[in-house]
Amino acid sequence: MKWSISNFMADWGEFTFGDEKIAPGSSCQTSIDVGSDPLGQSSEMPVHIIRGAREGPTLAVTAAIHGDELNGTGIIHHLIYGADHEAGTKDDHIDAKTMSGTLILVPVVNVEGMLLQQRHSTDGRDINRLFPGKPDGNHSQRLAHALFKQVVKRADYLIDLHTAPYTRMNVPHVRADLDKKSCKRLARAFGTEVILHSVGPDGSIRREASDAGIPTILLESGTSHRFEPVSLECGVRGILNVMAKLGMVEKPYRRPRWRLLVRRFRWVRSATGGLLHSLIEGGASVKKGEVIAHVTDPFGSSVESITSPVTGYVIGLATTPLVRPGDPIANIVIVREKKLQEIIEKDTAAGRRPREHVENVEEDEVEDDAGSTLDETEN
Repeated sequence: MKWSISNFMADWGEFTFGDEKIAPGSSCQTSIDVGSDPLGQSSEMPVHIIRGAREGPTLAVTAAIHGDELNGTGIIHHLIYGADHEAGTKDDHIDAKTMSGTLILVPVVNVEGMLLQQRHSTDGRDINRLFPGKPDGNHSQRLAHALFKQVVKRADYLIDLHTAPYTRMNVPHVRADLDKKSCKRLARAFGTEVILHSVGPDGSIRREASDAGIPTILLESGTSHRFEPVSLECGVRGILNVMAKLGMVEKPYRRPRWRLLVRRFRWVRSATGGLLHSLIEGGASVKKGEVIAHVTDPFGSSVESITSPVTGYVIGLATTPLVRPGDPIANIVIVREKKLQEIIEKDTAAGRRPREHVENVEEDEVEDDAGSTLDETEN
């Protein structure tokens, strides 16, 4: 069942973005002017806008606020062009002539950070702690202000795309303020198996946009500095799921076989330093007391065996072998409901991710009093 779009404009005409006017049923590649670089050359943030032929909501999708998190850029590229990287071919996912509403895509927010292959902006600041930004502030604040004013505040819904830092990987999951019904509905619509509750750090785009009345979710998928096929597929599918729910496209909605709504989780940490030998993969089902990793010294002697403190599902994992005391090894979500646990275990044993179409999703809302919240760990 699609969501109502009756609240959106009845007079469906051109969409104005800066100096561009995008007619219904067409698209446009443009940019946001963000000043100049040290050589005096213009600095721009690329934007791709698709104006549907029919009335509907405005959905914005942002990527690479952290310059080394490339999966989001790849997701937007594949969303527009498909696997053959060419516009106007059969594998394109979106056709402006049949779409409803407006899609604003920002494939790279932190352009200079991407070119330098680094998380932060060139002034060393995290843009995703500076929203809504300041027009006369420092460089990063100006970037945040330009994006928030020209894209975020014009959207009815927002999806922000991220990855884990280079030392970790994240199983695809959505983060959202589950206490806001509109955000919770948007998170469910995306279709990942795991949804983490989080209002977001102060100054993050999802927190500031949600507080401004724009339902916002964040996708975390994979790791940084690369394009990963599983993450690209998940991101494209999730955005199309949201668009289908919003009535923007006529596409089948793909539900997960199961879903966990998570408020608290367990970071399993190393008690000693050494070389990490992980025995599990992201997305694995683990039992309480199961050995999930060994830490050895450089000569190969076993120093410590690390066990899972709970029965659950692994949503995050360290990817580098060098660890120090207290370093996170695995992020595990408790799974209590017996039927759901059986489904997850079968998927793990079969070596597949649960992507089958189902009418009813097995869902469990995870409460773990001994665990940590995402907001606690991010702040």
